[in-house]
Amino acid sequence: MKTIFVVRLFLTLLFTTVALSAQDQGVSSPAPSNGVAASAVASVSPAPVVAASTNPVSSPCPQGMVCPHDEKMVLPSDIHPTLKSYCSVPVDGPYIAMSFDDGPSATLTPRLLDLLKQRGIKVTFFVIGQNVEHAPEIVARAAAEGHEIGNHTWDHPVLTKLSDARVQEEINKTSEAIFSATGKKPVLLRPPYGAMNPRVHRIVDQDGMKVILWSVDPNDWKRPGSAVVERRILAGAKPGAIILSHDIHPGTIEAMPATLDALLAKGYKFVTVSELIAMESQHSKATTTTPASSTAPTTKK
Repeated sequence: MKTIFVVRLFLTLLFTTVALSAQDQGVSSPAPSNGVAASAVASVSPAPVVAASTNPVSSPCPQGMVCPHDEKMVLPSDIHPTLKSYCSVPVDGPYIAMSFDDGPSATLTPRLLDLLKQRGIKVTFFVIGQNVEHAPEIVARAAAEGHEIGNHTWDHPVLTKLSDARVQEEINKTSEAIFSATGKKPVLLRPPYGAMNPRVHRIVDQDGMKVILWSVDPNDWKRPGSAVVERRILAGAKPGAIILSHDIHPGTIEAMPATLDALLAKGYKFVTVSELIAMESQHSKATTTTPASSTAPTTKK
């Protein structure tokens, strides 16, 4: 009996020590092996660990929508001379085209539309088809207020890595979504990340669309802050510029009031990308010269 008592005492002390140690480390103590308690513990999933946000101003991407971020943007350097893409346009006046990619955003794009309407400014939105499907009313509003809607593919892939059939699908599905929302098919395409080559360019040409790149990139996708976005756009703006921004980042929208007002104060006039291209045609006739194919700038990120 004395031996049994000692063994029981030892086991009790051992179990207590293990339980206290586990509690100190935030780990559940072992459940008694009675079957019922063990089953109850096994059915409880541990609480998910949520990483602390390193960017408190960025908004989460709604389920089902595409929110590209933190990707390098590399403009093509191997475009065939006969395949024209537009980075900027030679014009005879202070005309510029603001463009916004990756939307629509359910919360940010309407805010941007309000800012543009207050100033009577028209821009071009290069929308992602999957996002249009989730928020067609926003795209419809943008078109109704005079903004141009361009194709930015269905889910933002690198087109040069896709087969011809997949490239065509990315373009067609997005054009159909835009047509469903606005009643008009887009005539412009901006390739995600600026990725383009002669093969993809010819597919776009066969669809009767123009390839649109950019000449000013504030790298707002890196979320540098609204003041930096504003400064970079103002530094790069010049007549005929095509300015790239993204209406899915809060900092970009916050930068727009001061940016737009500063550009207006400098005498710039805002037009859509198609309107800017039409001015190139007028410029060519006036000067009786044939415009050279746009040269893509160096690597953008």
